[in-house]
Amino acid sequence: MRKLLILAVVICGTAYAFAGPTEFTFIGWDGGDWQNGYPYYIQENGGSPTILDAMCDDYVHGGEPGQQWSANITDLGSENLTLTRFNNIGGSNALYPLMLYNEAGWLLLQTEDYPNSNWMEMNYAVWNIFDPAAPCNSTCQGWLQAAQNEAKIGFPGVNFDDVYIVTPVNQHDKDPNSMQEFMYIGEGGGAGNSPSQTTPEPGTLVLMGTGVLALAGRKFMH
Repeated sequence: MRKLLILAVVICGTAYAFAGPTEFTFIGWDGGDWQNGYPYYIQENGGSPTILDAMCDDYVHGGEPGQQWSANITDLGSENLTLTRFNNIGGSNALYPLMLYNEAGWLLLQTEDYPNSNWMEMNYAVWNIFDPAAPCNSTCQGWLQAAQNEAKIGFPGVNFDDVYIVTPVNQHDKDPNSMQEFMYIGEGGGAGNSPSQTTPEPGTLVLMGTGVLALAGRKFMH
């Protein structure tokens, strides 16, 4: 009986993890410039009008203020990367993509403990995790090394249930003009498909508005 109960819980959890895609709108970048890195601002359509602070983990693909797209949401704590963009890195080594996402998730969680003067280089370190060709100065390299050191000791005390990955439904689209992948800090609690939302400070909203008005063209990573 107990085994049947456990199986039922696993099946229900899996179904919840793979709830239908969510529609999002890309709002803009901090200071109106993608090179500033974290946070980017995205909004779930049809839900609360508040905005998510997101970190882009995808250096190749683009995004434009006002652009809408359909995405799957993965709780990193579920360790199920089926719907993510970089789930096929590493070939036959199935654990390698999880290690990379955990390194990126660890860096994202550090933004809660470090001032925003560190955030840009932390985001560049995340870009470098998935694309070693992305630019990375000495400060960025320091953050990258810190994430790799944490990976070596198994990320003690880190709750990856608090990290969510927003991946376009066409997850492996090679078109650089297609929407990028994002990560954000949510409310933890296992696999899910419902964002925890945060609202930027008024000053941040002014910066976003300025950037949206100033930048009419599509942002390209290369």
